Amino acid sequence: MRTAKDWGQPCPDPRCSHYNRMHRGNIRSIAPYQTKSGKRRLFACRECQGRFSETRDTVFFDLRTPEQKVMLALKMLLVRVDLSSIAFVLDVTEESVLQWLQRAAHKAEQIKAPAAGGARPCGPTR
Repeated sequence: MRTAKDWGQPCPDPRCSHYNRMHRGNIRSIAPYQTKSGKRRLFACRECQGRFSETRDTVFFDLRTPEQKVMLALKMLLVRVDLSSIAFVLDVTEESVLQWLQRAAHKAEQIKAPAAGGARPCGPTR
């Protein structure tokens, strides 16, 4: 008998009884969609019927630029390549590169904040 695939995605809805709980079998893939970075999936929670994308809560959510280009820009910033050079090489505006950096910094702060407060990460305990 076939079993449901575990997608490793928690439900993002705080009102759901499975909020931020992974590996509970409540998440199902409902549709694939194409982006510039490749195929992605839409998911639904069986408990609350909430729908969300594979890239929700990531730096790449709702970007129109391929993920590889964003990652390359962030790596170039990391090794101190100047902003105008990155924009020229990747054929984007300096403002775009700055927005990607702000998104990454904001996400890093979100990830770091619970760790600083002593909260445990979500997911199964072992």
